[in-house]
Amino acid sequence: MSHKLLTVTLNPAIDINYPIRDFQIDKVQRTKQSFKSAGGKGLNVARVAHLLDLNVCCTGIVGGHFGEWLKADLDRSNMAHQFISSPVETRLCIAINSDHSQTEILESGATHPTEMPQQFLAHFAKLITDYDFITISGSLPKGFDTMYYVRLLEIAHEAQKKVCMDTSGDALKSAILHSQHCPPYLIKPNSEELAMLTNDSASRDVRAILTAPHLAHIPNIMLSQGAEGAVLRTKEACYQYTIPKIKVVNPVGSGDSSVAGFCYGLAQTQSPVEATKYAMAAGVCNAMEHRTGYIDLTNYQHVLSQIHCTKVAQQHD
Repeated sequence: MSHKLLTVTLNPAIDINYPIRDFQIDKVQRTKQSFKSAGGKGLNVARVAHLLDLNVCCTGIVGGHFGEWLKADLDRSNMAHQFISSPVETRLCIAINSDHSQTEILESGATHPTEMPQQFLAHFAKLITDYDFITISGSLPKGFDTMYYVRLLEIAHEAQKKVCMDTSGDALKSAILHSQHCPPYLIKPNSEELAMLTNDSASRDVRAILTAPHLAHIPNIMLSQGAEGAVLRTKEACYQYTIPKIKVVNPVGSGDSSVAGFCYGLAQTQSPVEATKYAMAAGVCNAMEHRTGYIDLTNYQHVLSQIHCTKVAQQHD
């Protein structure tokens, strides 16, 4: 059976990437290349999932001329989408990558009309019936309260859909603290975000991940550790994943690529432990590319074979 993935990006953007070898402040900078693409974390997920041959559809809220450009860019890539329209112009996000630094300029986006939150809830409830997996990624738009992702989780839980969530800040905290009755299947925090969730400065320790009471209701937690790989906490145990050493070209979108790889792996294996290997391989492959949210499939299987998993703790150790 072909598994279908729906990616939710409520605050999408047009991503513009400028590779500038020797980027300097207060000087005119010229670049021979630029990469523009439909962006926002969920659209990066969708692009990599599409490359991995998952049946994927993008949803969220777009508006204005930039919103039309974003949809046209997805059309050029033969990617399905079902957005709702807002009078608010879709935002721009700029990344400047040099030899030794990465500078990002991210527009927060303007405030949507008051009817948009309820309109998207109704749209989402109708749409998810056709999908096996759902990803909810990125920031909330202005005008959406911090409990909004909990409402999406409630709708998905009632429809018995697996949700992978990758957000941060108050949106993440609210979604976790108020989702005991509708938990996401997976969250993917980094160490700082996990410390915020657990109020525990020792949360880099995998044992703290296992025992954090605020996270006990979540089946799977993937803790990003950059070049060191990742830790996965399931309900039963904790696993350490190591990744090969690579030359990093552009790390933007690697976390999103990991979410796409996880969904792809889940479709292949039905095992979150195995799916995390696929996730790590996708994240590594993205970091090797100039383009954001992109992997070279000729590298993917080779990188996947170099991902190693070790069980480091049992739930009741």
